[in-house]
Amino acid sequence: MSFNAWLRVDTQTILTIHNHVITKNHRIGVSHSDHRTWHIHIKEVRESDKGWYMCQINTDPMKSQLGFLDIVVPPDILDYPTSTDMNVREGNNVSLRCAASGSPAPNITWRKEGSDLIRLERSQQGLYQ
Repeated sequence: MSFNAWLRVDTQTILTIHNHVITKNHRIGVSHSDHRTWHIHIKEVRESDKGWYMCQINTDPMKSQLGFLDIVVPPDILDYPTSTDMNVREGNNVSLRCAASGSPAPNITWRKEGSDLIRLERSQQGLYQ
């Protein structure tokens, strides 16, 4: 009789073997349909769950299938180090900074209120001078 296993490839962690969850991660579960279709379940998915997973059947030779789990994280502007309100004397220079997180990485665009977009070089997208 062959057994099924689920592994996390990047950490080489065995998550499940047959009907049993091996990892101490309480968010991981396993189920099957007639011992032919095996499912791994991850509750409350986190960005750290992103990566390659492998389903293995311990036949001779062993058979496996890889799958990549990508996690989408909505964009968010980070309070620090994003610039806040500034008062600058006319004729002086000022640098404004916008920092954002998310996956995929968000594109930052600059716009003066009531105006068109401000064009920047790629290396300056988070910094306006």
